[in-house]
Amino acid sequence: MNKYLSGSFAVLMTPFAGDAADEATFAKQVNRLKDSRVSGVVTSGSTGEFVQLSLAEQMNLTEIAAKEKGDKKLVVGACTGNAADTLKICRHAATVNAAAALVCPPYYFRYTAAEIEKFYLTVAESSPVPVMLYNIPFFTQELELCVIYRLFEHDNVVGIKDSSANMKRLQHLVAAADSTPVSVLTGTDDILLPALAGGVSGSMTALACIMPDAVADIYAAVESGDIAAARKLQLAILPTLAKADAETFPKGYKRLMEEVSGMKFGDKEDKI
Repeated sequence: MNKYLSGSFAVLMTPFAGDAADEATFAKQVNRLKDSRVSGVVTSGSTGEFVQLSLAEQMNLTEIAAKEKGDKKLVVGACTGNAADTLKICRHAATVNAAAALVCPPYYFRYTAAEIEKFYLTVAESSPVPVMLYNIPFFTQELELCVIYRLFEHDNVVGIKDSSANMKRLQHLVAAADSTPVSVLTGTDDILLPALAGGVSGSMTALACIMPDAVADIYAAVESGDIAAARKLQLAILPTLAKADAETFPKGYKRLMEEVSGMKFGDKEDKI
């Protein structure tokens, strides 16, 4: 069964110069991926620090990504605290021919599973671009499996990015989507090999932006059936990920990007 989205997607980061996004460096970051083996790029993801940006700033960076991405697919993060703002981003995503909008549950307040499901249905019914669910329990409420299964049945819901790092959950999601075009992607590079072996259709991660070849090589080894080589490659990236995760998220990933790219990825000059 062909999946709507498959392969490795690079989650873009936001370089700052003072309090403003550094648009020139952002464009270079996207351009750097043109000839890589990633399937697409993602704007306004968690490592993109969308919470540090206004909706207008997020949309501006999305337009830059759309211009610089070449033939890569574009997925636009549409994560806000309410359906109205999420739909503003979804409508803008349609103007740049985005493949999908990545939508996390509304955050800050605690909602019931029924309320979260209603939120997603509201977005899916009105969004002009397909909707990807986004399960990221580190920053929002975890999506219940029964809610996900029902949302998978909606014509405008095309998949999920699951960043729980929970292989048991991922395997159940893969099983639920197995005979459908719905895509199940992992958001965790640490479990990329077991996730691919378990049947996910792809991944959306920061490491794919920073070190696209390292991620692509794991995919290639799995596709060729060389699990021993894939295991070796998977183990090789773990110290790098541990080093990045040791700093306040996502600063460790930005420092890693600076090391490998030579570009300056400043942090926003906030008061903490």
